[in-house]
Order: sequence, then structure tokens, then C-alpha cells
Amino acid sequence: MFYTKLVSQYQQDSAWFVEHSVPQPSDVLDLCCGGGRSVVELAAAGHRVTGVDLSAVQLVAAEKHAADKGVADRVELLREDITTLNLGRTFNTVVIGGLSLTLFQGPQREALLNTVRTHLAPGGRLLFDHTPVRNGEMEREQVLTLPVKLRERSGFVLVGTRRQPDSATQFTNMYGELIDDTGHTQRYLTGFRFRIDSQAQVAKELAAAGLAVREVHDDPMTATEGKASPFATRQYVIVEQASR
Repeated sequence: MFYTKLVSQYQQDSAWFVEHSVPQPSDVLDLCCGGGRSVVELAAAGHRVTGVDLSAVQLVAAEKHAADKGVADRVELLREDITTLNLGRTFNTVVIGGLSLTLFQGPQREALLNTVRTHLAPGGRLLFDHTPVRNGEMEREQVLTLPVKLRERSGFVLVGTRRQPDSATQFTNMYGELIDDTGHTQRYLTGFRFRIDSQAQVAKELAAAGLAVREVHDDPMTATEGKASPFATRQYVIVEQASR
């Protein structure tokens, strides 16, 4: 739940998904929806949104978030494995946010992209974010300390990353401390292993699934040279069905 609450403070990615989805009102499928940040923003924009995640904890948070924002009537939440998902219907927009695509490799990624192809309506689009490897990028490590405030608690998050382009891997660990008004301190630790690919590799995998890259956008929050960020090369991608 700490990770869910932490990322809920960041809204730029959800805003981008809303801006670039098929014009509302339309049907949107959010894969790996987590705590429902993008689900709620898309529903608030007038879309009918189906969010899918394997975590019951995340889905409870998403359900509460949708209710709090008054959009529960336009939201459907499902606990399913997205690599085997088959809802028997298609959607105008499919979203994979929160760098979730980078958590899948090999056969699992192929299965995920097959899920996208199965559920993407003709003329629809896939929207996702990732952290591509740049030409000539060297292995590097970065440690950041970021302030955080969650309602009555405040504190910091220590983020450590190691990017290894030769093995197409980024490791990210997060340690956080939150202190409430009484001085009580809660500590959290979580970690992730991301796959980092070149744009060419991502385009190749999409093409194998019958999908084609239409546009690539640098994240304005992390693209500025020298700006402190553990995801300094983050990009957003618009994908459509490949021409037959």
C-alpha cells in the first residue's frame, strides 16, 4: 500500500493517457491498473474504464479511489492475470501505465502484447510508458532523496537505481520513512526489476504482435538534461494496429 500511496502523488502520466486516448466517451482498458490513478482520471474525462490487476490490495485501493472521486459508475475493476485475459470484447484505448510493460520479459511480454491485440478495437490505440536505452548509454547508478507527504504524515523516500544497458536491466529500490503528528515513524522497503530496451527492440516486439509505433513522446517531467530523476529517459508511446 505504501507504493500505491506514493505513486498516487504523481499525476502527469495519467494526464498524458487522458490527453492521448481516443476521444471520449469511449471504452478504455487499463492493464496493470494498480491503485486506479489512471482509471479514475480516464473515467473523470468521460470514458467507460475497465481496470485489470492481479493484486486484490491494489484493486481495493482503486475501488475506494473511484468512489471518492464520484466515478464508480463508469468504472469496472477485475482481478485477472493480464497475460491470459480474454474479456470477449474490444476497447478503443488500451493503457499500460506505471512502467508496467517493463516488468514483463520473454514469453510473458509476448502474452501481454497478445492480450492487447485481442482487446484493441479497429482504429484504437495502445498507450504505454517505458524507459528506453539510449545509444551509447553506459552502466550507471543513481541515488535520490525525495520529500513525501501523505495526509497527516510526512517524511522522505530514498530511491536507488542501477541501470545496466548491456543486460537490458534496471534495478530500483525504494526505502521510505513517514512520521505522523505524534512522532511515530513507519518504515517501508520495496524494489523492482525493470527491463530497459532500445526503441528499435520495442518496435520489433510490437510489430510481432501486429502493432506499430505511431508517436513517441519524452516525459516533460524527466526529459530535461540534468534533472534529478530515477527514470531520466522515460518516454510515452502511442501505438496502433499495423497496416495489413
